[in-house]
Amino acid sequence: MSRVAMTAVLGAAAVAVALALGSAQPLRAEEQGSSAPSPAASASDWPFATAGPDPRQRSDSGTQPNVSSPRETGALQTPGTPPLTPVVSPPPADPVIAAVRQKLAEPGLATKFDKDDVAALGAWYSERSGPALWIAADAFTAKAKAAMEEIRRADDWGLVASQFELPDLGAGPTTPDAQAEAEIKLGLAILKYARYARGGRVNPMSLSRILDQTPPVKDPKAVLAEIAATDAPEIYLRGLHPKHEQFERLRHALLKARGPAPKEEPVDPALQIKLPQGKSIKPGAEHADVALLRQRLKVPADGGKDTIYDPKLVDAVRAFQQEKGLDANGIVTGRTRAALNGEGEARKPNPGRDAQRLIINMERWRWMPENLGTAYVWDNVPEFVTRLVKNNKEIFKEKIIVGLPEWATPTFSADMQYVTFQPSWGVPDGIKQRELLPRLRSASGGFFFFGGGGGDVLRAYGLTAYRNGRAVDPDSVDWGSTDIRAYSFVQPPGGKNPLGFVKFRFPNKHDVYMHDTVQRELFAQSNRALSHGCMRVQNPRRLAELLLAEDKGWSSEKVGAAISSGADVALDKPVPVHVTYFTAVVDADGKVSTYGDIYGHDARLAAALTGRPMRFEPAVETSQAEGDDVITSGGGPRKGKKSGPAYRAPDSLAEAISGLLAN
Repeated sequence: MSRVAMTAVLGAAAVAVALALGSAQPLRAEEQGSSAPSPAASASDWPFATAGPDPRQRSDSGTQPNVSSPRETGALQTPGTPPLTPVVSPPPADPVIAAVRQKLAEPGLATKFDKDDVAALGAWYSERSGPALWIAADAFTAKAKAAMEEIRRADDWGLVASQFELPDLGAGPTTPDAQAEAEIKLGLAILKYARYARGGRVNPMSLSRILDQTPPVKDPKAVLAEIAATDAPEIYLRGLHPKHEQFERLRHALLKARGPAPKEEPVDPALQIKLPQGKSIKPGAEHADVALLRQRLKVPADGGKDTIYDPKLVDAVRAFQQEKGLDANGIVTGRTRAALNGEGEARKPNPGRDAQRLIINMERWRWMPENLGTAYVWDNVPEFVTRLVKNNKEIFKEKIIVGLPEWATPTFSADMQYVTFQPSWGVPDGIKQRELLPRLRSASGGFFFFGGGGGDVLRAYGLTAYRNGRAVDPDSVDWGSTDIRAYSFVQPPGGKNPLGFVKFRFPNKHDVYMHDTVQRELFAQSNRALSHGCMRVQNPRRLAELLLAEDKGWSSEKVGAAISSGADVALDKPVPVHVTYFTAVVDADGKVSTYGDIYGHDARLAAALTGRPMRFEPAVETSQAEGDDVITSGGGPRKGKKSGPAYRAPDSLAEAISGLLAN
């Protein structure tokens, strides 16, 4: 017999033997490929049951079962079939952990609690065989007690302690089910606290699409792993809150606001002196009210008449106006009189509203990046102020002009990458559609001020229209039917360019940036929500000098040369820019300064956090014009300008374009 024939015969014999043995003793269900569980372990016993035996199933005896081999069950492997995998049962689970797994698998749990927290807790306990994390010997562990005590102090951190449901085991022995419920409840409370501490209470974008911030919420799986590994869970929980200096200052201000009412201090007699409403008084003028002004500001006359408005008193008035955000021109206007008189009036306390404003601003700090940067620009919109901060120290602070309420400046963070000198200006799509297009259509119809085609509107300020990169004649376009978004409009550098001589670019989806302006007189206004969304900077050259000295080591002279040449300077190290909406800022001495809710974000956030509406004061009136007579050094009155609304229709084409280009 040949070797091939012999092999075939032996193979056939082996198959016959296997079949005979198989008919005498059936394969186990697991070896047949059946999904049915073995009699010793029902899949329904496990909260995370799947087809086939559960890898976490403990044996009925509570001991680890032996591994059965195919030979022990009478099953033989036939030639050409894959090897059989031994069935291995997992080590036994702690009874409390087994109950935890089962309860976490209940579908109703995810509807009562955050689904991501429930899923994370389920995944974590599925890998834990015991013992429980927070329960031992029918009682809470020391770690559990420390964690719960910290959560009960949530109000001290601007959260609400009653929003965290903590477990109570009671006294005496408890069942594994009761312990499992306590274990789960504490785990979910910790995950909720961690999420809230990192700004997960409210999605900023749900309040307004211009609140473009993503709170740095920590992965719940990481929270569970980290808090399980620490011996001091209370310190871990406290460490989840923002570490920004302003957050901590606001927190201390909140604790102070919730403490005992401060003792009423005696009022300075000078603050009780009231100036009557009357004519504006210019430096050098003589007026009876000047004597009252001296008493109010504690500036005696130096040998002269106390009714003469002399330079020393003018300086005191200017300092007061600067402090109050008024036009610091030294003229005693009706607005200045009102501000002087208002300081002596007792402010009606509203502890609830004051505390809520602090909490609102603490919440906004939770939305901020954890690392602001070693050096960064901070543009605070309600304050109308920009700062350059280096190593936690403010090295530059100036006024800014921000967006009108209908052109609100968004809140976001981005990296400044370029400083562009002598920039050209491209009209953004929003301004094209809402501002430029109506004017082009009116001009094309002959009803735009003094008539003329759309070209008059563009030529008045040197705007050039482009389509597909090629210049077009605006008078040849039917602006009444065209899609203006297909056109670009560019203004070259120059004295009429609304960006002035410098533009600070930090690319972002909002097309917002910082820049110089040709309307520098607007910085004198106290309410500077006047732009189309971008931020105009007072003293932008100094900001450019500081940025380029830090990035490239440039001198002031080299920056001047870059300005003259119109250089576009790319920064070697991008500088983070944080555009924020903080209506409360605390200084190093603990003094809280508050600012108007110019866009209504405070009211919306308060409603989201508390479930009830709460209004905060808006910004002060924009106009600085007065409607009274002016006393000059000549002693006689002249008629002053009447105050008017914040906006009026333009009188001329040039004025309309000035407003249009007020980016």
